[in-house]
Amino acid sequence: MYKLLKSTTSLTMCLALALPTGGFAQTTESCVAEGEQTVFPCVLPDGSVVADADQMMTLRADGDLAQALGLEAEAQTEAQAEPDAEAAAETVDAAEEQAAAAAEAEAAATAQAQAAAEEQDAADAEAAAAAAEAEAAEAQAAADAEAAAAAQAAEQEAAEAQAAADAQAAEAEEAAAAEAQAEAEREDAVAAQIAADAEAKAAAEAEAEQDAAAAAETSESPEAQSAETQADAPAAESDAGVEAEAQAQAEPTETESTEETQAETDVPADSSSDAETQAEAETQQQTEEQIAADLAAEQAAEEARQEQRAADAAAAAEAAAAADSGEAKADVVVEEITEEDTRASNEEFSTAVTGDTSAEANTQAKKDDDDGLSKFEKALLVGIGAVAVGSILNNGSKVVSNSGDRLVVEDPNGDLRVLKDDDALVRQAGDEVRRETFNDGSSRTTVIKPNGSKIVTILGRDGTVLRRINVDPQGNEYVLFDDTQAEERIVVNELPQVRPQANTLASQQNEEALRAALQTQLRGDQAQRYSLRQVRDVRQVRALAPEIELDAVRFATGSAAIQPEQARALSKIGTAISNAIKDDPRTVILVEGHTDAVGNAGYNLALSDRRAETVALALTEYFDVPPANLITQGYGESALKIPTETAEPANRRAVVRNITGLLRQ
Repeated sequence: MYKLLKSTTSLTMCLALALPTGGFAQTTESCVAEGEQTVFPCVLPDGSVVADADQMMTLRADGDLAQALGLEAEAQTEAQAEPDAEAAAETVDAAEEQAAAAAEAEAAATAQAQAAAEEQDAADAEAAAAAAEAEAAEAQAAADAEAAAAAQAAEQEAAEAQAAADAQAAEAEEAAAAEAQAEAEREDAVAAQIAADAEAKAAAEAEAEQDAAAAAETSESPEAQSAETQADAPAAESDAGVEAEAQAQAEPTETESTEETQAETDVPADSSSDAETQAEAETQQQTEEQIAADLAAEQAAEEARQEQRAADAAAAAEAAAAADSGEAKADVVVEEITEEDTRASNEEFSTAVTGDTSAEANTQAKKDDDDGLSKFEKALLVGIGAVAVGSILNNGSKVVSNSGDRLVVEDPNGDLRVLKDDDALVRQAGDEVRRETFNDGSSRTTVIKPNGSKIVTILGRDGTVLRRINVDPQGNEYVLFDDTQAEERIVVNELPQVRPQANTLASQQNEEALRAALQTQLRGDQAQRYSLRQVRDVRQVRALAPEIELDAVRFATGSAAIQPEQARALSKIGTAISNAIKDDPRTVILVEGHTDAVGNAGYNLALSDRRAETVALALTEYFDVPPANLITQGYGESALKIPTETAEPANRRAVVRNITGLLRQ
């Protein structure tokens, strides 16, 4: 048994050395490379078993160990690579799956986020739309409220404007009616006075005839007179008749003697009635004749002025033409205008207007060498030269007012006329003025402006402007008016009838409305051309052009100056006039001055003419209105806005008219 066991054990050991069993291999560790701690026994990669360190060193020395280890490493690498590859493949697959899942999740998240964003955008858009709609509704409500308020304000303003216009129209209508009534009353008073005078004269004549008849009857009665008295009867009759007529003319309604009373008593009733009827008829006839005579005298005076003016204009034109052709010589004076030579609108004139009778100068007292002229008359401006003054005074006129720059004369018909240098307005500081004075007293001035423009004016011997040409810097000529041409005869009663209308007040209109007012068609239906003199002198002609009252300007009593704030208040009308002249350089504006009825008529005429010049100066100074396009004229107290003899400020006014259409067809 022992032997058997021994044999078996030996066999087992041999087999174990030759081929290790699986169970051993699994319990023996693998040999490792050099430098690492090895646990013996160990198994090489080729399956060899290294029992101890000595065997390991022998194998290492022979090189078998490295080969074995390489095989083991390779085997391990391969063995390891396979699971690593599998693991890597699994990792890749897992990564791909994970990436796919992540991509899917990301796509889902993106879609979800996009959907959420779209929902948010939709919500935001809806909210914005709602907000915009609310804002629009609020804005619309505000706009509607503002429009309603504006409409209400406009309606109220229109109502107020209409009320003001109605009130103004009513006031103007009342004033016009009052003026018409006053004029009618004056005419009635004149007619009544004429009738009363005629009636008194007729009554006096009838009474004288009755007295004479009674005296004759008495003187012829044998019971009343002796033979001696009868012899003296013719002389007594004559004396009684003369005395009765003289007494009747002095006091036609009184009877101072018993004899006259007795004579009136002795006249039969039917004779008195016949005499009264005859007197009334004669009175009516004389009244009509007097009115006709007055109208004829007025027309004759106008025609006389027209003839005289035509002669003066023709003479001036001929003198200018002769000077141009070299046939006649003229006295030429050239001067530079400085600030000292001009006046501003806020300055008073350096001399005062006088209206006393000491300024009167009788025509017959004047000598040809003008020794009888006053010192003032000799010192008149060149535009109102001594030739003019002497000629006017020699026509029977007399001086009623003088101020050193203006001369007011009264003609034999009782009409007042103001004489001045019409060219004074166009001369401004910095201008060069060339004045040619001709033998007949007329003159021609050429005013050269700093910008090269020229104003050429022909003046009559009385200083009145006859013709004016405006030459712009480019050399273009514009004839503003020409009174050297023959005037067309006018008959006042045949002029277009103009109904009284409310004046346009400049302060109550905007610039556009004022510009439209300046362009308003002439009143009435007329196509006649008028001279500047006719427009200035004939009220019915002047009334054909609508007037605009400069109500912002009110002059103090006796003053011809306006303050800067008043001048600036003319901005709208000043701009409108300036623009009208720019549109049509031939535009001519008449600036009128008016006064109240307090004081002397001659004084008021000169003062109103000064005021018109002041307004024209203000328009030029503040709003660049060309002075050549302005004509000034004063009318004193002849056109009262409010009929009153008191110091009424509303009557101290200025108005403007666009007379361009009257001066040319």
